Amino acid sequence: MPNLCNLDGVIVPESEARIPVLDRGFLFGDSIYEVVRTVGDVPFAWPEHWARLVLSARAIRLQLDLDEATIARRIAATLAAAGHGDSYVRLVVTRGSGEAPNIDLAYATGAPCWLAMVRPLSPMSGKPAKLALIDRLRVDRKALDPATKSGNYLNSVLGLAEAKALGATDCVMANHDGHLTEASTSNLFVRLDGVWCTPPLDAGILAGVTRALLLAFLPRCGERVAERHLVRSDLLRAEEMFLSSTLRDIGPVTHLDGRALHGGGPGPRVEALLAKFHEFVAQRMRDHDGPRWRGLCSRA
Repeated sequence: MPNLCNLDGVIVPESEARIPVLDRGFLFGDSIYEVVRTVGDVPFAWPEHWARLVLSARAIRLQLDLDEATIARRIAATLAAAGHGDSYVRLVVTRGSGEAPNIDLAYATGAPCWLAMVRPLSPMSGKPAKLALIDRLRVDRKALDPATKSGNYLNSVLGLAEAKALGATDCVMANHDGHLTEASTSNLFVRLDGVWCTPPLDAGILAGVTRALLLAFLPRCGERVAERHLVRSDLLRAEEMFLSSTLRDIGPVTHLDGRALHGGGPGPRVEALLAKFHEFVAQRMRDHDGPRWRGLCSRA
């Protein structure tokens, strides 16, 4: 079965989908997106992802012309047609095609373009990371707030490339004040003096869905957690570290700037937390996400 996508309500093989050359997402990165993973046919944490999409649209002055139920039904239909089981879903909304290749919003006369890509889910949960703290800075939130999940991802593209050139698998970027922000596509958690610390939103980071879930989840596991500014020296004295994202859940950091941590393996607390997080996901899917998603898709 080929990878499928839903382009403006029509399900087609990914290789056959076409975006007009005047689409502003293609020309200018004038778009927003969300990535969700499914457990079977149900996206995990869909309400949080949809809410963030709405906030991202508002941040870039994009008027969404379709409601949540319509998009849920499109995704559900595409998942059913693909038949992958656990799936990767990427939902992209561009400002649509304009009259000319001009950045002025006055030329953005077309309707938004909605694309939902569906692929088999590659196993990433718990995938370890080798981090490099790179010189490239995170885009300042006063210029383009990283909390807006837009299609403009060049900062992270180049940051990841620099980290890989250093032999790492991911980067950590600081902001203009020297405070650590996040990795290329993941939030950062660092255990310091028995407390799991993660940079606050005002450091200039994405408001990660999994990050928010973990802020509530960790105390229920008997762990202390805090949002606080971090600097490079905090990484050097960290007891354990992990990255969090929709696809990796909790990913242990096993190396920092070429130095092996915990013998090159995950820390013991991270391993235990990952197992507990899997249990949390399964329970939430049964009690909340599954029933809500099916109800949403059944709306006329």
